[in-house]
Amino acid sequence: EHLAASRRRAAGLTVAVGYDTRFLSDFFARAACEVLAGNRIRSVLSAGPVPTCAVSRYVVAKRSSAGIMVTASHNPAIYNGIKVKESYGGSAGSETVASIERRLGRSPVKRVAFDEALTAGTIRQAPMLPLFLQGIRSFIDLAAIRQTPLRVVVDSMHGAGGRLIEGLLNGGRCRVETLHANPDPLFGGHAPEPIATHLSELAARVTRTRADLGIANDGDADRLGVIGPGGVWLNPGQVMCVLLLHLVKTRGASGAVVKTVSNTMMINRLSDALGLRLIEVPVGFKHVAKLMLTDDILIGGEESGGIGVKGYLPERDGIVNGLLLLEALAVRRQSLALILRDLERQFGRWWYGRRDLHLTMSQVDHLFRRLHRQTPTTMAGIPVAAVNTLDGIKLIGRDESWLLFRRSGTEPIVRIYAETPQRRRLPRLLAFGVGLTRRR
Repeated sequence: EHLAASRRRAAGLTVAVGYDTRFLSDFFARAACEVLAGNRIRSVLSAGPVPTCAVSRYVVAKRSSAGIMVTASHNPAIYNGIKVKESYGGSAGSETVASIERRLGRSPVKRVAFDEALTAGTIRQAPMLPLFLQGIRSFIDLAAIRQTPLRVVVDSMHGAGGRLIEGLLNGGRCRVETLHANPDPLFGGHAPEPIATHLSELAARVTRTRADLGIANDGDADRLGVIGPGGVWLNPGQVMCVLLLHLVKTRGASGAVVKTVSNTMMINRLSDALGLRLIEVPVGFKHVAKLMLTDDILIGGEESGGIGVKGYLPERDGIVNGLLLLEALAVRRQSLALILRDLERQFGRWWYGRRDLHLTMSQVDHLFRRLHRQTPTTMAGIPVAAVNTLDGIKLIGRDESWLLFRRSGTEPIVRIYAETPQRRRLPRLLAFGVGLTRRR
């Protein structure tokens, strides 16, 4: 009787399945649909590669039970994996992920051949981009951007973003050039992560063409990297501050601000000046998404370039945020350099850096045991005023400089983050952090 009830519940479920441009992502997505069919769960497979947020939008628009996105996001080409979306379109919460993990390997895999399930109607294929683009058009003032003579260079990093931004802005005074729009399973030789070290070509192109903005999206286009005029890299915290200012001052929006523990102190100072409540969470957008469902959150973001905004979806979207940044430039009629200069004049200039260290698991465990047992009282000569253990170990100095050690959630890496209001201190802070990992 219990088995029969479970089968009836499964028969009422529909899961949206999408995939990016990675090697064999399309085959992996088909296999996922076959397994769902084997468990009497209907699925809708994307008709082609899509950004992750296109699956999220489809889940919400079609009131699907859940979504599966086959992607390894910003990780190197040797990786692939899945992201699970709940019925609200956001990342699956910890309880859902734990529930899935508990079921792994508990019974033989059931599957129905793709063509057989397609004939039976258990699997069907559908284009997911139209609903995604419709959602963007309803949220972003594309007309204002098109009417402004902005010059933009987009780097899709050979991922699912393709020429979507260029296509949305065609037909006006705005000029968009797209780099690396073609799929490449090797992503041009480096991970499709929109960080400064991977965007030298974009920076050079922005400088050479005197562009107003450079936008980069990761492999599944849910993260954003930004190059300003003159090829200057903006860290994601600075980008989030520009978007927050636009949402409040131009759109008249309100709500709380969420930042991950690895994000810039400028967000704290700007939120305070705007009279907005600030919430700090561990690294991982799922923590931001959870609050967007239960609280009045205006904007939430993580250090890696994932940002979610009120009124769209409780999920990060690199394409939407790139367009929202262009909307800010178009509507405010200010250059990005000027907006950032005003922010720095009011809230200070912050110097930010990150190092990723490949260590063995035993080295990682030893490092964190030692940091917990013998937490440094100074860092690169700066007295430590507080220690934050929300996610990893974050040493906070008296001058608000900070140094964070945390494990990567997706790779065998220890990440070291640092930020300081004094430029000369940044390399010393990072060197101090690296040095701590090498002690025995």
